[in-house]
Parts: sequence; structure tokens; C-alpha cells
Amino acid sequence: MKKKLMIVLSAIIGVVAIFFVINSFNNKQTITLDKYKNMSVKEIVDELDRTNPIGFSASISGEILTLSDGNEFEVLELPKDEFYLSFAPYINSTHPCSYHNLITCRGELVNKEIHVKVVDELGNVILEDDVTTFNNGFVGIWLPRNVEATITVTYKNLEASAPITTYLDSETCLTTPLQLQ
Repeated sequence: MKKKLMIVLSAIIGVVAIFFVINSFNNKQTITLDKYKNMSVKEIVDELDRTNPIGFSASISGEILTLSDGNEFEVLELPKDEFYLSFAPYINSTHPCSYHNLITCRGELVNKEIHVKVVDELGNVILEDDVTTFNNGFVGIWLPRNVEATITVTYKNLEASAPITTYLDSETCLTTPLQLQ
């Protein structure tokens, strides 16, 4: 009888221990909106696009950033004079994307250095820089609002270009046109 009791108690203790370990792990992997209360919208976007936290939802349009941690839901306005474009150049495969999801969108080239150049319709260089793709394979850039331009991305000896716009209703995610050749 004592042997059965010891087995049952050991099993119960084991289950409880497993529960606490799993619960502790989950708590370390998930976050809440509270973490972002004192950050600017640009800081939040950059942080989320780079880190992709578990248990969190974040998408961006030309006007707003929508956040949810499963319990809370928040909508933040983007800066009036800036536009966020997230893009993922690729060689073999990608997914179609219109409005960037900072958590779930995934690109092919992870942590790779690329060269990006954005030139407006008048030929003015808006941005030219060497950048490293995030852990999700994307790069996010802030551009002036209400611009029509061309983005050119170079990786090693491969290049891709695509037209972009930065209006309120413009797409914030660019993938399929950026197949590197």
C-alpha cells in the first residue's frame, strides 16, 4: 500500500513540476502591451519587426499599427509625415503580402547584408544604405509620406527593383516583386 501511495505521490509531484516548468517557460516567451507603453510608435515597430515575440499580434497599414497580446488590443497612429515599408528580397520563394504582419511574415534571406536604394520619381535619392535583414528575413524602413519611388535591392551580385508608393492606402509589405536575379 505504501508503495502505491509513493508512486501516486511521485506522479502528482511530477505533473505539478512539469506544469510549473511549462508555465514558467511560456511566461518568459510571451509579452504584454505594458512593455511598449513608454515607447514611440517607431520604436515599437522596430522592436517587434526585429524580435517577433510569441503570443503577440502586430500589423501595420499606411495609417495605423494594430497590437494585441491576446488580452488587450490597441491601435496606434503612425507619424503623419512618415511611412513604414517592410520588404523581403528573395531568391527562390516568398509569400504574397500587402500589409506587413510584424510577427508572422517570414522572408527567405535571414540576417543577410543587403544594399537598398530608394529613388523618387524626380530622381532624388531618398535612402541609400547597407542594411541587415532581420531574423524574419525582412527589412523595415521609414520613408517620407506621399512619395512615388523605386526601390532597388542588391544582394551579392543579384538585384531586384520595384515601384513603391508611400500614401495612406499604400501597401506596407513588399515581397513578390523583389525576386533577386
